[in-house]
Amino acid sequence: MAPEPNSLVSFARLARSRSFLGDGELPLRVFALRQSDLKLHRHEFTELVVVLEGSGDHLVDEHRFPIAAGDAFVIDVNHAHGYRDTRDLQIMNVLFDERFLLEREPSLAVMPSYQAFLHLEPQARRRLDFTGKLRLDSIAMDEARGLLNRLENELAARAEGHVAVSVALLVELLLLLCRAYAAADTDGRRDLTDIGRAIGFLESNYARAVELADLLEVVALSERSLLRKFALATGTTPIQYLLRVRVLHGARLLRSTRLPVTEVAGRVGFEDGNYFSRQFRQIIGVSPTVYRRGAARG
Repeated sequence: MAPEPNSLVSFARLARSRSFLGDGELPLRVFALRQSDLKLHRHEFTELVVVLEGSGDHLVDEHRFPIAAGDAFVIDVNHAHGYRDTRDLQIMNVLFDERFLLEREPSLAVMPSYQAFLHLEPQARRRLDFTGKLRLDSIAMDEARGLLNRLENELAARAEGHVAVSVALLVELLLLLCRAYAAADTDGRRDLTDIGRAIGFLESNYARAVELADLLEVVALSERSLLRKFALATGTTPIQYLLRVRVLHGARLLRSTRLPVTEVAGRVGFEDGNYFSRQFRQIIGVSPTVYRRGAARG
């Protein structure tokens, strides 16, 4: 059952339940928390945090970063996180399945600021000492609060059409935060946005042949700078990243269609179905056929 609007709940209690994201109809929850200290933990969904009041330290993989009212940041599935030395810390947590979101609004994935804010900043947090985080001004904070309250109320009421309205509100909230993130003029943010622009290009063009020269035109960097910044931001090369993008789009087609594996491979940019299957197994952990069977059962 969804909490009452504006209720304060214990995230530690919620995190012990595997079902609090709800069923597949709408894997999205919003909670207001008076956050106390919390040990490191992991989860298999994306978590957006907006700090409403107070301060404390945010723990990420045993590193500590100070947070205060107005901060907004994302915890992705790749990192453990927690809180320490909290002082009247009140936050809004938005928990969602990003795959569900992008299947309904795929245009988000091609936005440089979306890639920078949701994916690259969490990976670069330690390197940038959290200077790449988003700090909302008072106007943006008021807008974010309004959207969060509307989203929380919509989820609690579950009126007719609440899935469509909730997804629209989440998209509007993310666009507000991504635009605010892109507007800040710092070296760390510019680098992440540059790489976000490259990733957005890969997301838009994964089904065709992509050369490094194409990315150089998109980001206006030298080859050396692009490769260095891309590796710092993602831990890999543009070509390896492209393979992952293609495989993930292939997984979506395996879930949503009955196309043969070889046709799925061709649609996501692989000329060789066997090569697609090898890359799929390496990235996803199982073969395309096994993955499709599991998706059908789930």
